[in-house]
Amino acid sequence: MKKIYTTLLLIFAIAAIAMARSEEPGFPGLESNERYINLKRQNEQLLAQEDSIQLIIRTTREEFTQKRDADSIVSQEFIDSFTSDILDLEQQIFDIRQLRGDVITELNDIEQEYIIANMYNSSADVEEITAENTDSTEVVAPVQHRTLIKNEIFRNTLSASDYAELELAAERDKEMISLCSEYTKQYQLLAITAHKYRETKEESVADSLFKRYEKLKEECETLNDDIETAWNQIIDTKYFAYNYILEKQNRHSLIESASTQFVDMQHRCSEEDGIYASDAVMHYALGYPTLLDFEVSLAREIELTEALDSLQDVRTNIYVPEYRNEPIDLERRLFIDYTPITFGRTNHYNNSNPLPALKVYERGTIYRILLGTFRTKQPMTLFKGVQPLFIAQNEEKNYCYYAGGYATLKEAEEAQLMLKKKGFKRPEICRWRDGEMINIDSHQVQTVDGQSVTPMGQRYIVTLECETISEELRAAITAAAPEKPISRRGTSFAIGTFTDLAEAEALVTTIEEQFDDIEASVVELDL
Repeated sequence: MKKIYTTLLLIFAIAAIAMARSEEPGFPGLESNERYINLKRQNEQLLAQEDSIQLIIRTTREEFTQKRDADSIVSQEFIDSFTSDILDLEQQIFDIRQLRGDVITELNDIEQEYIIANMYNSSADVEEITAENTDSTEVVAPVQHRTLIKNEIFRNTLSASDYAELELAAERDKEMISLCSEYTKQYQLLAITAHKYRETKEESVADSLFKRYEKLKEECETLNDDIETAWNQIIDTKYFAYNYILEKQNRHSLIESASTQFVDMQHRCSEEDGIYASDAVMHYALGYPTLLDFEVSLAREIELTEALDSLQDVRTNIYVPEYRNEPIDLERRLFIDYTPITFGRTNHYNNSNPLPALKVYERGTIYRILLGTFRTKQPMTLFKGVQPLFIAQNEEKNYCYYAGGYATLKEAEEAQLMLKKKGFKRPEICRWRDGEMINIDSHQVQTVDGQSVTPMGQRYIVTLECETISEELRAAITAAAPEKPISRRGTSFAIGTFTDLAEAEALVTTIEEQFDDIEASVVELDL
């Protein structure tokens, strides 16, 4: 493992070489922008560092695999050292990617600000020409501007309020670059966080990552809404203004062709809706080139040559954000220890390995077997070497001994039968769901922290008023209530039985939300 730290020294040498061969700016004028040049070099350096660390990780894993295959026994110390090294290297990659995300975002911002400032909204606009001879009767042609909407035809044709709206749309058009760049940055952080959350095996680390995931998800959704709102305002305002200008000049052929392109773009957006992480970024990425093509055609049609040159420059260097990002939807993981019952030494639990206290999970479902309840603690020999075994106190301060941990009732029932064959007289199945326990065999709600609940003697079924059960409906029922049988009752169907009213009502809610044409209800059975 010491080789790792020696190899890490190579990273800086590689990074230095990367800085030396950094690409020159792809935009005229940016070669003198010191901040831009430094950012490009920093990006190359970080990329080289990430590649080097990835190489070290691969080498380390190969060394570990070779040693494991060569040695019949690999020491725990070696395994712990390997794990620690890999985690440290992966954290370095995570940190580098976060830094690269910031660098790339700033690079994009500088490039797009340059395009807009020097091409689309150039400060080199031609100033109005004034007659040097006050007595001159020469007709002076209207001054043209490189910025499309600053040409007089827009001010003279549109109403004051419509022109003000068009100016606002042009300003928001410039904001779209930074909005999309910020969304890309937040999405990259979201993707990294989601990956680390899926990979981690520690519950405390997972909880922290999930909180960060939820925050980043909310930020992405807010940016998505901002982008959608801004883009809708831009495209609605500009298309209205441009079509109005063309209508006044009877340029109907361009109106028709622009309308056809606009409809085609909308159809493509509709086909892509819901596929990627952000519909708003996708709408902008597909719509902006179409709008820009319309502006180029408009400038050419009404002979605004200065604006046409500027727009063609923008079209050549157009910035279109990457929108083909996969949606990221995490379900909160359940770190529940499902461990089946085994039989070992009767003295497995002792002073050096004490019997653990029962762990109650705040979320999720787990089944355990109650082996017995006693006024005093019992010797371990009584439980015939059952593992795993847990202890808890009930409201009466009696000691309850629970065994195993199962994900389904069927598995618990099989364990219960095995225990009876082993000589346990009355093993009882208990189920915990989101921290609340039900003794399924006695139908008694119990807790281990002194809280008691009224005994449950009721039974419930869920009835469906429908002629047949489709495959989609059956799949939904199985997913929501996997252990409940479905049977026909005359002209309807019945699901269950249920001992938990809330569980039955939850199934009804699921069915009603997914199937509008099916009437579902809970029926209490007479016992």
